[in-house]
Amino acid sequence: MKLCAFGELLIDVTPYGISDKGYELCEFNPGGAPANVAVALRNLEQEASFIGQVGNDHYGNFLRSVLREKSVDVDGLVLSSDYLTTLAMVSLGEGGERSFSFYRQNGADVMMKPLPEYFQKIEEADIFHFGSVTMSDEPSRSTTFELLEYAKKIGKIISFDPNLRELLWDDLREAKRQIKKALPFTDILKVSEEELYFLTEIKDVASACTILSHGNSIPLILVTFGAKGSAFFIRNHLIEVPGFGVKAIDTTGAGDGFLGGFLSRFMDLKKPIEMLSLEELSGFLRFANACGAYATLKKGAIGALATKPRLKEKFGDQSWIG
Repeated sequence: MKLCAFGELLIDVTPYGISDKGYELCEFNPGGAPANVAVALRNLEQEASFIGQVGNDHYGNFLRSVLREKSVDVDGLVLSSDYLTTLAMVSLGEGGERSFSFYRQNGADVMMKPLPEYFQKIEEADIFHFGSVTMSDEPSRSTTFELLEYAKKIGKIISFDPNLRELLWDDLREAKRQIKKALPFTDILKVSEEELYFLTEIKDVASACTILSHGNSIPLILVTFGAKGSAFFIRNHLIEVPGFGVKAIDTTGAGDGFLGGFLSRFMDLKKPIEMLSLEELSGFLRFANACGAYATLKKGAIGALATKPRLKEKFGDQSWIG
């Protein structure tokens, strides 16, 4: 199986200590949630492509070279001479928790329009993965829905991580409306506990999942709880799977590492979602939790994502790693 990820590919400007003059130093890390998922899958020996747009500038060429180095198919990645690559400024708090601010007005990822190579890469894949960052402004919003509708029309499995970034939206009511508009297309929905509450205003996880699943015909919902682990909701069953205790440095990319871990196991098994057993899904989430935890051990996202050898080095030569 192969996944095609669409969306933002950008630079995460991450704190990296203090200079000898007392000023903050920063590291320019490759990132962007859909791109992180594509790399997470390649690290776990699955096929993945990325479609999107960066600037034909220093940072855009750097980002394309990183994805190529990670063996992600970038034939559908456009380098624009009209727009600049987006920068995301990352602030780290206690326990590695991060917040973002964006330099993105007229950024290359905002100005994406539907291109023939995007449709071609969707056709080549089995899974189409996207997020909500491209829905925050036009023309990328319309492009997102055009690609989403096409992927659904030709029978692709749709994976959606809303990955809400509040600062990108002028109005959070519009954010909720756009995210909800995408839910009926979705086969695998990955949300954080906070995003689940944002969408439903219900704090009980099982009740919130029931409403989203039944109201939008979503077969499978994955919910992450940070260090506590995760849960899946399928066929009216909510099953929680505990996380792995690690000393987090930077949680950037942890959710993408988690989702990449889950999708890698799903792609390995090659079974329809409705045929997956509760035991199989529990095993998928255990592996995904380990991948998510591993991603917090280094600063940045793409450079911190798990491989099977890295997981064995951290957690031991466990049979569930494979």
